[in-house]
Amino acid sequence: MKCLLLSIGLFFQIVSLSQTSKDPVEVTSELQKKIKQDIEKEIPKLTQRLVQKKENAVHIEFITDSFRVEEFMAKWVELDYTDFGMKEAGYAAARLYDNLMNKYYKKLLAVLNGDDKKTLVQAQKAWLSFRDSETKLVGVISKDEYSGGGTMQGLTEASEYFDLIKNRTIALFEHYVRATQNE
Repeated sequence: MKCLLLSIGLFFQIVSLSQTSKDPVEVTSELQKKIKQDIEKEIPKLTQRLVQKKENAVHIEFITDSFRVEEFMAKWVELDYTDFGMKEAGYAAARLYDNLMNKYYKKLLAVLNGDDKKTLVQAQKAWLSFRDSETKLVGVISKDEYSGGGTMQGLTEASEYFDLIKNRTIALFEHYVRATQNE
């Protein structure tokens, strides 16, 4: 519960800091491409700072990967801070983390041997089942009869889904780091 409240709180902090006197702008696919291009321009500076801090290549890769997602969501919400816009930003960022989750799953799978690969596959299938069940439960709890309804429920659903995907991505990355620490 603390995590959920913290996530929602952070989400709304981003929103409150990003709102200006200008009207919200719908984030189209063209605008999404521009956001991604702008973020890519920031990557060399980030990478340089991480190298100066003596981060290893694996951590630099993950930090820049997750930076892309977090910045994408923040920049989206700066433009469209409506309830609908924030919800869409959350789901779009979750899709980006889903891509990263798959990336780090494959990296981890590549370093495991024999039956250990089967264990990872089994764990991931179980997690996917959990994700689907948890998402369904969040949808049930969001019903007006339980939550009181309102546009906040859509934001809560998006935030919880985003957190599920992000946390699994981080867990897979951490497993990968541990599995490769002898290299």
